Amino acid sequence: MIEIKNLKKVYSGEEKDVEALKGIDLKVEHGEIFGLIGPSGAGKSSFIRCLNLLEEPTAGQIIVDGQDLTALNTKELREARKELGMIFQNFNLLNSRTVADNVAFPLEIADANKEEINDKVSELLELVGLADKADSYPSQLSGGQQQRVGIARALANDPKVLLCDEATSSLDPETTHSILDLLRDINEKLGITIVLITHEMEVIKEICTKVAVLEAGKVVEVGDVIDIFTKPEKNVTKKFVQRIINANVPEELLSRVTVENPEHGRLIKICFVGDSASEPLVSDLVHNFQIDANILYGNIDKIQGIPFGTLIIELTGDLDQIESAIDCLHESDNVRIEVITDEESVSIHY
Repeated sequence: MIEIKNLKKVYSGEEKDVEALKGIDLKVEHGEIFGLIGPSGAGKSSFIRCLNLLEEPTAGQIIVDGQDLTALNTKELREARKELGMIFQNFNLLNSRTVADNVAFPLEIADANKEEINDKVSELLELVGLADKADSYPSQLSGGQQQRVGIARALANDPKVLLCDEATSSLDPETTHSILDLLRDINEKLGITIVLITHEMEVIKEICTKVAVLEAGKVVEVGDVIDIFTKPEKNVTKKFVQRIINANVPEELLSRVTVENPEHGRLIKICFVGDSASEPLVSDLVHNFQIDANILYGNIDKIQGIPFGTLIIELTGDLDQIESAIDCLHESDNVRIEVITDEESVSIHY
């Protein structure tokens, strides 16, 4: 659906050039809700603006449905952009126009006739839950309602792709949740591919099917959301995940004897994914290997409806049996194990 090849963006500066994007390669499949997350200054805004050529890339290709947007002339690009709807962080509504007129604006530019415009506006306002606000002005609406108008406007030309630039960062958590529900509903009902830029891992967790992590202009990690949450590889990804799922060993456990004196036992962290979250692994360890297991910390969450749990356990007893138990855990499907042996590893790694 969308293929990005070696995308680069360099901004000229008075003292030196700024390389915002450093050769990004990504693929987004049809119907996906694809998230791109990164810290401030990572290049997220440059990426989304290059994606629909509001910013001209310095190098690279942006291919949508087999068409290379970077190779189009001005007229061809204007037509191609109709396939790319966009919603913004600050809504960007026309305050002098009513809700209906804001939604109608792209259709007017496309020279649609009045009847077509009226029918389409009514359909879209019904879709976003604002059928009763057609004659209101943006200043009369809440932030969430304004963003719904922005979504309706972005859908006016029946795009194949919806680009979301920090679409919920100006909203409170409850309103954010309702907007994400709306985007998910649009994705399912209309089959629109959604590319979502955010700095909020909660947004990625709630709605996205795949995610790419951007750092200093480069994609450092990409994959299914469940995999990124349960086994992040890069430090920047781990930091984002820990904002949602606390995977650090609590401070009060740092002085455990099994960390300072590993000959007395082992301190381990177990991550459970999917059905394994409900399996009696700890009791099986105690029964099968004749060791003691003291649960020190536990947490269970859900990611895309899939259970994900974390346990920190102190194992004591015969060390050979403990090592055999740990080897057995390593062989379990959908279970990830880490042995905590010193202070350098107490911040959990996946």
